Amino acid sequence: MSILKTAVILAMGLMAATAATAQSVPIESNAIISDTNDFPKSKLLSLVEPGVGMIRAHGWRCDSISAIRPFVFSRGFTFVCNNFNYEYDFSDKGGNWVVELQ
Repeated sequence: MSILKTAVILAMGLMAATAATAQSVPIESNAIISDTNDFPKSKLLSLVEPGVGMIRAHGWRCDSISAIRPFVFSRGFTFVCNNFNYEYDFSDKGGNWVVELQ
């Protein structure tokens, strides 16, 4: 593969990735954003973009945020998306954040 062809493919991939992440994810007007000492509301809101990025990287949908709830007994939180239709848990597994569809 020529250098030019490789550069074009990389540039197209970068443009697609930038377009996919450039738009912020809306918080629904009736969204429930809970907070705790470990995860205050401001910290949870700062996690929306990277969290939705992780969700979408798995091929799952999250077009808007319906709720964000910290876990009560362990380190993690739940995102609820698309008018309470999809739920994803983010948990700390050995120092790495893992997202799971519920």
